[in-house]
Amino acid sequence: MKQVGLVGLGNAGRPLGERLLSKGFSLKVFDINPEAAEPLVKLGAEKTNSAEDATCDLTITILPSSVEVRAAVFGEKGVLGGIQPGFTLVDLSGTGPDCARELQEKVGKRGGQFLGGTLHAAGAPSVTIPKGLLSIVIGGEKNLIENHIDVLKALAQKVICVNEPWSPKSMKIAVILFAIADSIISTEICTWLQAQKIDPKTFLGLLQTTGSRASATRVEDFLARNKSYGGTLSNIEKDIRQALEVASEIQLSLPFTESANRIVEKSGAEESKRITPGAAFANYYQKQTKIDLSQAVKERERTFPEPEEPQVIYL
Repeated sequence: MKQVGLVGLGNAGRPLGERLLSKGFSLKVFDINPEAAEPLVKLGAEKTNSAEDATCDLTITILPSSVEVRAAVFGEKGVLGGIQPGFTLVDLSGTGPDCARELQEKVGKRGGQFLGGTLHAAGAPSVTIPKGLLSIVIGGEKNLIENHIDVLKALAQKVICVNEPWSPKSMKIAVILFAIADSIISTEICTWLQAQKIDPKTFLGLLQTTGSRASATRVEDFLARNKSYGGTLSNIEKDIRQALEVASEIQLSLPFTESANRIVEKSGAEESKRITPGAAFANYYQKQTKIDLSQAVKERERTFPEPEEPQVIYL
């Protein structure tokens, strides 16, 4: 089996490493926090002292933002220093399209190739990623994707392939914008109902009974906000900021997104950045309206299907 380099061993990187090792791949790993490598070392990974030392013919970066990615790739003892002929960098980090374009350009100048991708895990990464219950959207030349399809299929239930290495980053941000809009409007609607002494749980029952599935899901997510399996407020802040940065670069006005961003900023001003967006928005609306939403909650346990044979889909 081929050897893979993995840079970034956080909430997503570590379980991805576990998947690769369980599928028989040889793995070299690096994280700025040396202790993060230990669980993978116990499973057979080789711990390295820098991103450069972890670089293999196929190297995956999975880091929180463009700041960490640029440091790991372009910085001292970074991935670029370890590039050899035939090298491919796969970036699955939470970056924007501008960073993906920069990676493609600079890796290409050094004789390497680049694939840009995003993870789409509908649930807790600690559960879905180890089981492979996620999708990877990967962008780049078809023959390059096919050269590494064995690694991608080892990681995900679905490998969704598109032409441009930067486009998965834009589409992932678009998914997040939908989620932000849903979360904010659901909070506002439930606050409006609560102010009229209508229990949002009763409203959920109405939606479920009338077959309004999309709306019911949004309200159910709000009611289960204290036990959400989604991203944190800090991740949302990063993604919405990237969306507005791209809009500014292409001179596009996004008035709704700008309004949503102001709510996100105000919601996060007095909250832990690790709080779920739904909980932060509820706290914000309670403070603004003086309406108590503490009873508008409903426990929900998530169930996860068993993994199936991985699919490769070209869009």
